[in-house]
Amino acid sequence: MKKSYLLFAILTPLLFFIFSCNSTDNKRNTTFFGGKIKNPKGPFVYLYNGNKIMDSAKIDVHSKFTFLLDSIKTGLYTFKHGLEYQYLYLEPKDSLLIYLNTWDFDESLIFSGKGSAKNNYLINLYLQQEKNEKEFKYNYNLNEKDFSKLIREGIRKQFAEYNELLIEEGGELFPFFDKLVKTGIYLPFYLFKEFYPFNHKRIAGLKEFPELSENFYSYRKNINFNDEDLLYYAPYTSYIRVYLYNMAYSEAANNPKNSNVELNFMKIVNEKIKIESLRNKFLAGSLWNSLSNDWISKNDFKEIENFYFMSCTNDEFNNEIKRAIYQKSKLQKGDTLPNLLAINSLGNEIKINNLTKNSNTVIYFWPTDPTKVSLAKDKLLHLKKKYPNVLFIGIERNKNNEDWKKFISSKKLSSNSQFYLSKDSDNYEIFNGDMARAIILDKNGFVKSSFSFFDDKYFEKYLKSLKY
Repeated sequence: MKKSYLLFAILTPLLFFIFSCNSTDNKRNTTFFGGKIKNPKGPFVYLYNGNKIMDSAKIDVHSKFTFLLDSIKTGLYTFKHGLEYQYLYLEPKDSLLIYLNTWDFDESLIFSGKGSAKNNYLINLYLQQEKNEKEFKYNYNLNEKDFSKLIREGIRKQFAEYNELLIEEGGELFPFFDKLVKTGIYLPFYLFKEFYPFNHKRIAGLKEFPELSENFYSYRKNINFNDEDLLYYAPYTSYIRVYLYNMAYSEAANNPKNSNVELNFMKIVNEKIKIESLRNKFLAGSLWNSLSNDWISKNDFKEIENFYFMSCTNDEFNNEIKRAIYQKSKLQKGDTLPNLLAINSLGNEIKINNLTKNSNTVIYFWPTDPTKVSLAKDKLLHLKKKYPNVLFIGIERNKNNEDWKKFISSKKLSSNSQFYLSKDSDNYEIFNGDMARAIILDKNGFVKSSFSFFDDKYFEKYLKSLKY
């Protein structure tokens, strides 16, 4: 209740503006979305429908912004500010206000106005599932019966909270919102069940996967692989991806002739996923996984590569991947790092090779996608703390010099470990690009991995294999 009063006090002038709009706006089904952002990280707030920008709103001197939207459809949208984003559920004629502090984006976010109850519920559901994810990593040691009981109890608690919202809203909610909520409740818990055999085997120290009862995966028969309404809803796409990978692992375990898991995954994706954009996304993700896995055989990778280019129809993905395959072919595991020229914060050109002598080193390249930059920064801080004896060197490739210096300052990065790729380098084409690539070197200067990523499952395996 305290939060609600605070929001009302902060946004009262804005509320007055909304409700004093003339009646013609209501007749045109105008939807309002606005609010106040404390400690703004940029001049604009962006509103997305799927992966396309619908509109943008400038933040004024009072840190407030407004959107007036004509004739929108009921559905799930996304608003983005700085490097952060969050879901937004809108219905025609909603008058929705937000207040957030960018220093604690998701946890500080509160909604007010018409449509606020549903959006507050969705953000709380999102935060609760984040909490569940952290807690469930301690539950994979349980036997199947106790683990399944815990899943059922978690789902029951979530639905108890949903029933409170139904009562508050008079028991009538738009069918799409109901589907959104049920997806957000069920699928994160089903994801835990998909992970169960792998995590239980590891934690329990078993040689084989645990034998599971026939009904352990009974929920799978109700999964729709091609729900366009949920195409940009992370709980849905995350679950589908993991489910398909489990099918790929099962195929490899049951058929020795099909031991190439990534190839199995691509074939299953091609068969099951009919939505072209989602199919391409999964195919590309599998190719990137394969590219960063130096334990995969050259023959297996060639099969994956051939199948990918026969199946993926996204030219942008394909061009990025062709460049990455070329770059990896020029710098492979066991090679020494070719001359890498970069510019430091003082404008001087230096050889990165001179900095890596006698040090286990990660040379990472900043991506262009702002969201991926934020994720890379968070992962970098985690890795530097966990591996204090590894030298981390960051290289920018795409910003201009002034923006790069602002980036270093805004991210509170040490200028001693941040550099800008020199276009005068003879090997410029080996390192240029948009992806969040990393190169791992041992202390003798030999490449342990020439094309890895902070967030892939192999990255820390490389770091743990280094000799200190």
